[in-house]
Amino acid sequence: MNTSLLQSLDQDYIVNEIVKDQPHGGREGEPAIIKVIGVGGGGSNAVNYMFENKITDVEFAVCNTDRQSLAKSPVPVKIQLGATLTQGLGAGTDAVKGKEAALETIEEIKGLLGGSTQMVFITAGMGGGTGTGAAPVIAQLAREMGKLTVAVVTAPYTWEGLDKKEQALEGIEQLKKYCDTVLVVLNDKLEELFEDMTITQAFAQADGILLNAVKSISEIITTSGNINTDFKDVEKVLKGAGQSVMGTSESTGSDRAQTAIKEALDSPLLNDRDIRGAKRILVTLATSKKKEATMKEQREIWSYVLSQVGGEARMFKLGTITDESLSDKLRVTIVAAGFDSVESPIPGTKLNRSFEVKAEDPYVTGNFMQTIPEPEVLRELEMTSELEEATPTGHADIVLEDEPVVTSGFEKLNNTLTESEDNRDWADEESERIGIMVNAFRDKQVKMADLEGPAYRRSRVELWKKPTMPATEMEQHWLR
Repeated sequence: MNTSLLQSLDQDYIVNEIVKDQPHGGREGEPAIIKVIGVGGGGSNAVNYMFENKITDVEFAVCNTDRQSLAKSPVPVKIQLGATLTQGLGAGTDAVKGKEAALETIEEIKGLLGGSTQMVFITAGMGGGTGTGAAPVIAQLAREMGKLTVAVVTAPYTWEGLDKKEQALEGIEQLKKYCDTVLVVLNDKLEELFEDMTITQAFAQADGILLNAVKSISEIITTSGNINTDFKDVEKVLKGAGQSVMGTSESTGSDRAQTAIKEALDSPLLNDRDIRGAKRILVTLATSKKKEATMKEQREIWSYVLSQVGGEARMFKLGTITDESLSDKLRVTIVAAGFDSVESPIPGTKLNRSFEVKAEDPYVTGNFMQTIPEPEVLRELEMTSELEEATPTGHADIVLEDEPVVTSGFEKLNNTLTESEDNRDWADEESERIGIMVNAFRDKQVKMADLEGPAYRRSRVELWKKPTMPATEMEQHWLR
């Protein structure tokens, strides 16, 4: 990226090759292999909290359309998304604008993900504009660059409304296509956990949950515990794992291991789901040097987990880390994935559109990550002349112009329908028309995208020749 352009925008931001003087964070000066990227307002807040509370040997970055939010962040590596598109004012609740802002800044993001990076954590709040729209773009790029990609995101409170929840679900579905695993934390569940705290305290605790999710996975790679765990071990568990759930708990006393693991598996963070049937399990056991975990405590944890899974998991990894802030406490964090049945990540919310991309589908309606192919071009019917004022309805002349319009994939179905029309009465045709349409949808001859345009275009109806109802019936509804 042009450095003079950065200076003209007064950006002290952006990527590794520009911010050369920033420490890499790896052990003994080595470049870090793990990057944690906060996207949008919620994601940036979470990463700010992580940066201030430290995670060993990882690099942090924040990406946002909101220039003021970036300026306040203590994280040294920053990317202003879509500076031209949004003028630094944010994306509001427009996820498409968030996506376009990320695409505008794609080269900077690519630079951020390059170098020694092997694993990328993406954290964002789903439901808004920048986080929902930009996070999947970053995830897709990371996946294409061969990085192990994990998303840790929050979903909106119920009281924020159905529109925001549905947009959040759309963003999560996009992330699931490009991330190896997606961990969703429901704000409603955080509210249950911290309902007696002040709002400020509760938000700090919520950021702490995201911190622990990232820390528990990354530090079993970057720190040396009693059980040696490296990047490849974690990669085997998380690679292509799909939607995951997380539970965490701390306890002290003589039965701290049993109490912690039972409470972790009963945590509201699991979104009312047990781990039965999970094929991939990653458990992090954290203690301080003051009171390290015993072999007995370790056995109590893994044996209880396996009893709850309902069979031997195909991949089970238990790693240990040292956290001096725990003192006498023991903390267990469990990430479970690889379920046979995948439930909606946001209970009570369903997608309005299908997000399953199939080989034969050129694109999926509502999928803001897909590129729409060039449409077929037909001649447009253009209405010309002004409406006359002499009558209530007026009239217009119709002429043919050579302007392009988009035609749909509905033509095959339309040909079938028109073959049945002949000159029969409408009532006689209705049953057959409905049957043909049902069969077409069942056989996937028609895509949801085909229903976006006006019906007369889909059916190739010549409006000046064929009325929408018989003339005799039309007279009954004539505007006078």
